[in-house]
Amino acid sequence: MKKTIIKIAVCVVVFIASAFIIGGIMNQGHNNMTMEMAPATLPVITMESGGVACNELHGNTVEMDVAYQKDTVTMLGADRQANFTVDTYGREITGISMEVRSIDGSRLIENGEVTGWKAGGKSFPVTLTLKDLIDTNTQYSLTLILELEGEQKVYYYTTILWNDDLHIAEILEFASDFHGKLYDKEAAKELTKYLEPNSKLTDNGTFHKVNIHSNFQQITWGNLEPAQEGAASLRLVQVNGNIASLLMDFVVSTGEGKNKIYYSVEEYYRVRYTSERMYLLDYERTMTQIPDTGRMYANDKILLGITDENVDMVESTDGNTVVFSDRGQLLCYNAVTNGLTVIFSFYDKDNADCRTLYDHHGIKILDVDEGGNVKFAVYGYMNRGRHEGETGIQILSYDNSLNTIEEEVYIPYSKSYAVLKDEMGQLLYRNRQQHLYFFLENGVYDVDLENRSAEQLVSIRQDDSLQVSENHEIIVWQEGDDINHSNQLNVRNLNTGEQTVIRAEDGDAIRPLGFMGEDIIYGVARESDIRTENSGQIFYPMYKVCISNSSGASLKEYGQEGIYVVGCTIESNQITLSRLQRTENGSYQEILDDQIMNNVEEEAGQNKVVTANIDIYERYVQIQTKSSIDAKTIKVLNPKEVVFEGGRELELDAVSEVPRYYVCNAYGVCGIYSAPGTAVKEAYDTSGIVTNDRGVTVWLKGNRVSRNQIMAIKEESVTEQKNSLAVCLDNILRHAGITRNTEYDLAQGKTATAILSENMTGVQVLDLSGCTLDAVLYYVNQDIPVLAILEDGEAVLVTGFNEFNVVIMEPATGKLYKKGMNDATAWFAENGNHFITYMRTEN
Repeated sequence: MKKTIIKIAVCVVVFIASAFIIGGIMNQGHNNMTMEMAPATLPVITMESGGVACNELHGNTVEMDVAYQKDTVTMLGADRQANFTVDTYGREITGISMEVRSIDGSRLIENGEVTGWKAGGKSFPVTLTLKDLIDTNTQYSLTLILELEGEQKVYYYTTILWNDDLHIAEILEFASDFHGKLYDKEAAKELTKYLEPNSKLTDNGTFHKVNIHSNFQQITWGNLEPAQEGAASLRLVQVNGNIASLLMDFVVSTGEGKNKIYYSVEEYYRVRYTSERMYLLDYERTMTQIPDTGRMYANDKILLGITDENVDMVESTDGNTVVFSDRGQLLCYNAVTNGLTVIFSFYDKDNADCRTLYDHHGIKILDVDEGGNVKFAVYGYMNRGRHEGETGIQILSYDNSLNTIEEEVYIPYSKSYAVLKDEMGQLLYRNRQQHLYFFLENGVYDVDLENRSAEQLVSIRQDDSLQVSENHEIIVWQEGDDINHSNQLNVRNLNTGEQTVIRAEDGDAIRPLGFMGEDIIYGVARESDIRTENSGQIFYPMYKVCISNSSGASLKEYGQEGIYVVGCTIESNQITLSRLQRTENGSYQEILDDQIMNNVEEEAGQNKVVTANIDIYERYVQIQTKSSIDAKTIKVLNPKEVVFEGGRELELDAVSEVPRYYVCNAYGVCGIYSAPGTAVKEAYDTSGIVTNDRGVTVWLKGNRVSRNQIMAIKEESVTEQKNSLAVCLDNILRHAGITRNTEYDLAQGKTATAILSENMTGVQVLDLSGCTLDAVLYYVNQDIPVLAILEDGEAVLVTGFNEFNVVIMEPATGKLYKKGMNDATAWFAENGNHFITYMRTEN
């Protein structure tokens, strides 16, 4: 008996000692414990528009920049009422307050406590009535603030609009009815009048993306017969007069029992209301299979199913580890251990609610080594965990041997995920010397991850003056303050830190055009050929286009006598050059595009993305692995987080030195530019909206009246003292209440944009060169004249329009006349579409 007790005691001592030793080994290097990611804790607010539950708002634990919180538009009731529901998720609400500001956040309209509510159960309704301090048909920013137990404040943002005449309830009802009928092919026949089938404009071979141009079979789910799981969540994202855009999020499933497959689905509707009927201007549905780690492998395939074919995937050099991002999750397959690891995910079966399914974050794989260790970034809104309710950039490291993830640095961000997503798409790269590089606020930043310090490497003042290779490893930018006459390019290899310079010959200027793989494409122009036009646009004819490697060594040159390149597009292995030819009298005329081909094929990895057509599922996306997967012995792992003392935040004071224009569509920000003309052109092509740095609308599509004319602008002729441009500029200034003789300014070499900017207050002058006539009529619609500068140097004003004509004031002839819309559109296009106007920034 005594020996038995001694043996037991020895075993206990050995076990305790082993636990300490193993624990020490497991935490070697960081001396920290590990834990599961903390679950979501914040309440959710759901607004109401037109009597319909609409706009699910997610909480922010820090105050955000109001000007950029534009994900939703909430319609107020007839008495300026905002109705909403608070889903507490078990949290005690001790107070509710609100704040109404101008759309740019600069002006406080109203604030105070919200009263008259009573918490009870899992959720409770609240009615907020605003004071008579807001105008109809004007957008404002509303912040709702919940105070939770422990005095924690949580902020919720939405845009509000008070207008009873927009029929938003009818638009929401139309979208809900359309959505429901898609599940019933017989009922869906009524919807065919809204569809525009065109096989040239869409792909009828996949359920991942269908749209208004898809065929009837495709848009009604083919033979999938999906079942919707729960109610759809509605988001009203844009309201422009009688046109509204909305998104509908929901989950569907196919199959039954153990074979059930779940999909996340988002539908986009753009609808116009009229008293006669509804018009469906656009429709798109995106369907993405939710990964099921229990059965997403077969033979030598990882089965991703119905999803985007452009899978973000990185493999180790030996191909044994393949890491991929799929529907907001980061997964890793290790062929050596036959293990599938869910490295990162806000969503899992134990945390499946609207908070963890909220898809406002992105994941970027930064590095995968031969040991199966992974470096990655999570950027955007943090649904749960250490930074729940914050927006920022989190750099994380996965340790394969310990099966842990650890935060290395966290960079908070005060704007929105929509803006941050576009910035990270420009540049986000990490090397193995522990340096992180990213693009933010028109600057390239270098973060030392060991010291948690940052410096700005490059400041960009003009669109396209920075070019980044596809894998984000090489960057090239122009040197000098006057980049239009820059004579050198700086090239930096972010992997090695090597920096080289490409210099132009004396008398030449140089600009980067893009990359083909890791090879740099740039153009060279003679400085004597570069000129600033009256509109302020730079004419930059390049007499040769060159290709070099990242060390600056020349690989190829393209150039022909008398031929000049003025534009370049790069797609796959082909460079397309837009060209001009100089005529005998020194003018330029357009000639056919030319192409440069790259015959070097990209090396294929050992693991690759493949697709297959599988019966009712149509195009099925898979990752073909380098070796077969043993489904019987595969291990599915979920790492724990390393817990550490203190914070690892790095605050950046990043502010752009130049104005920026944001192109927004229903899905968020789809482009950020320093040139307003580029922004408006893209928004016009995508039915989007352009806003400036403070969130004020610069341009939007679809709210123009049928006719308008600026009656204050009369016909006026050129004189010996005034040319046509001076006449037009004087008229623009006079219309704004300013008397000025601009002929003198022009004689001093000032451009039209500079003259208007110097003389007008409370406005933002916009160079809209490259935009169409139809796009710039947006400003004439607001009684703002548009200046057009023609190829021969003459200038005219566009002062009115109706359905068939535009009104033009032409100083060269001294006439104010109508010109057919089609003829005017062609005329301005032939003259380069050089438009200048302005927007009002003060009420």
